[in-house]
Amino acid sequence: MIDLNNLTSEEKAMIEARREYKRKWRAANPDKVARHNKNFYEKLAKLKEGEKN
Repeated sequence: MIDLNNLTSEEKAMIEARREYKRKWRAANPDKVARHNKNFYEKLAKLKEGEKN
């Protein structure tokens, strides 16, 4: 996560706007978020399983 204390007010505003957009998008698309999370953790599990063998 980016430390907002060391940024200019313009940079902070850009970051906050991006975060707000992403929050709204995730709230409007819970099915896509859930599908992405499922795929991510399935892929991670496969990678971990490959390391064990």
